[in-house]
Amino acid sequence: GAKEQDPLAQLADVSDRPASPSLKAALPSVYLPSRVMDDVSAAATQVQKINWLGFAGTGLAAVAGSSVLDNRGLRFARDHADSKWLKGFNRVGDALPWVGLAGAGLLALDGSDPRRSRTGYAAVEAGATALLVATGLKYAVGRPRPNSGLNRWDLKPLSNDGNRDSFPSRHTAVAWAVATPFALEYRAPWIYGVAALTNLSRVGKQAHWFSDTVASSFIGYGLGRLFWESSRANSAIPQVFVDPGSVNFSWTFY
Repeated sequence: GAKEQDPLAQLADVSDRPASPSLKAALPSVYLPSRVMDDVSAAATQVQKINWLGFAGTGLAAVAGSSVLDNRGLRFARDHADSKWLKGFNRVGDALPWVGLAGAGLLALDGSDPRRSRTGYAAVEAGATALLVATGLKYAVGRPRPNSGLNRWDLKPLSNDGNRDSFPSRHTAVAWAVATPFALEYRAPWIYGVAALTNLSRVGKQAHWFSDTVASSFIGYGLGRLFWESSRANSAIPQVFVDPGSVNFSWTFY
């Protein structure tokens, strides 16, 4: 007569002591390098669905219109260069992209909320891509910085001169790339206002023309939206439900 008191006691789904998972199973998916590869691949697929002509046309129009404020922004920055409030504001605005990038990374690694984790991961990927794209464009365009004393339209592409890397702003592009997935996912447009603080700080620091920051906003927004949409397309989470009479599958979309 010895009899197992609970025949299902050793199954992990009912046991008070869950079976010890492997290291790979215990780690959230965000830790796996394959996650990055899958997201980049999905983003590359999503690129084909974007109306690039319309987006580029809107961006060029916005940059051209904002260029009329280039000199006015520079004059304001020079007139208040010694102001403590402006220096403090510039420090905050310059730090926002990197604080936001780090914060998004922490949210991505926290698997307690799949939706938030997915959005954080999209923000990190978009921010990193924006950093690379902006760096490449700086070298390709060669626009003089406001504090260089050179004419703002005296472009010299492929220049290694440190005074000719004004367009675009890496800080601003990263700020908008990180902010966009959260603003879209949670329908919180005020987040764009936080990102715009970086635009103003880069102008206030005389590091960029105002039109540089507007172009950077479009770059960051475009990349942020791209990675956000591609992450949503791959956000189905499969689940399996087993009962005595059937096995059911379902997918939850976040």
